[in-house]
Amino acid sequence: MEERAELQRGLLQLDGSVFFLILLILSVLFSFWSLLIQRGQVAAALRGGDAQSLPSPLPFKRASSALVIGSLGFFFRLALGTLERAQTGEDPLALRSAQVNILASVLVLGAALLRFYDLLLSEHREKTGDLSQLQLDVTDDLPPV
Repeated sequence: MEERAELQRGLLQLDGSVFFLILLILSVLFSFWSLLIQRGQVAAALRGGDAQSLPSPLPFKRASSALVIGSLGFFFRLALGTLERAQTGEDPLALRSAQVNILASVLVLGAALLRFYDLLLSEHREKTGDLSQLQLDVTDDLPPV
């Protein structure tokens, strides 16, 4: 009975993995669409047309980034579960592999979050024309030398 429950949990994880991989593919399609919009803007500018008549690619980039972050969060959670199981097991290679996968998941998720932050800054700059409201003077928080 325990083996059947374990197989059902594994099937649910695989189904979740398939779903989030599909979301990653959708994010690539959103990125592709935003690239086509940017290409159209450049082509219109070269023809002397109005590049601003085309939609902004930023909403598509934002949707793509959100899908990537959500998917990577799911895979990070899976890696945490794998690490937890490996820590209770007897196989040092499985534990090392789980630790490496956690590190890789953290780095990839961190990179996706940084890219999303940069995208939000770009969107803010496109709407307002500058970033002066977002710039912080971090030296005010530092103790005197």
